[in-house]
Amino acid sequence: LGVIPRVTVVIPTAGRPRLVTRAVESALTQTVREIEVVVVIDGPDTMTEKALSAIDDPRLRTVRRPKGGPGAARNSGVESATAEWVALLDDDDLWAPEKLARQLAVAESSALAYPIVAGRVAADDGSGRVQLWPRRLPAPGEALGDYLLVRRSPFWGESLVHTSTILTRRSLLREVRFREDMTCHEDMDWLLRASRVEGAGVTFVPGAEPLATWNVDLGRPRASRATDWRESLGWARVERTLISRRAYAGFLLTNVAAHAARQHSAPALWRLPLEAFRHGRPRVRDLALFAGMWLVPESARTRAADLWHRRGRF
Repeated sequence: LGVIPRVTVVIPTAGRPRLVTRAVESALTQTVREIEVVVVIDGPDTMTEKALSAIDDPRLRTVRRPKGGPGAARNSGVESATAEWVALLDDDDLWAPEKLARQLAVAESSALAYPIVAGRVAADDGSGRVQLWPRRLPAPGEALGDYLLVRRSPFWGESLVHTSTILTRRSLLREVRFREDMTCHEDMDWLLRASRVEGAGVTFVPGAEPLATWNVDLGRPRASRATDWRESLGWARVERTLISRRAYAGFLLTNVAAHAARQHSAPALWRLPLEAFRHGRPRVRDLALFAGMWLVPESARTRAADLWHRRGRF
């Protein structure tokens, strides 16, 4: 490269050559030029290898590994990183040109030893509707688990730390690795564990301008939507010590309930509230949102969200 990179960009990918080349280009065209882009090809994938080989930029390199999932692929990318800072990018998302510059300004001036710098995203669902998420940032002193898991409204996008906006020190990512046995929630799991390291904390880039475009629905199946609700419940039970009782109940009655309602799983109607009361501290709002997951069809909730968006309430 001729210079030591300031940032290593880690992009895991599998079977999406067209999308990953777009993601790579959005990284290579950053206003911060002193970067390296490490694409981790998760499993045999000749089409992706061919597509990436056509990009003529010495800052790009690929890592090939046996199929292991998103957590394992990210860990491999971090192991190959040479820069002090590492930024994560999903293969179907895109960065704004000044994304890294804005984050480095925050990271390098932070009083935290291990700042986890995030920002807002433009959430594009493919219908022409683009929303700015998260709609709110953490309140001063608000615990990360409460911010991520306790919902105040029935609509998605209220609170979020999106993986494609995370920039932090390589040393933190090597100390706290992504779990490799998860197909869903591995990003939130990492955030909750990493934020407990002394000197670590989540910081948002100020301003309303999005750092990235998150393609939330491109007509592809997604692990986050296909995950069995019992798997999400199992993760929450294991990680219960990382979050408050309020956050535990909120996660069960909204996030897990959404999976269960989508799968029309009758046992979840009694198991999730019982678990929430036994080990959590549910609010009336949580119970109302839980009921809405079952009584209001997802298509109707989407139309309601569209109406709120058109009226500028987001």
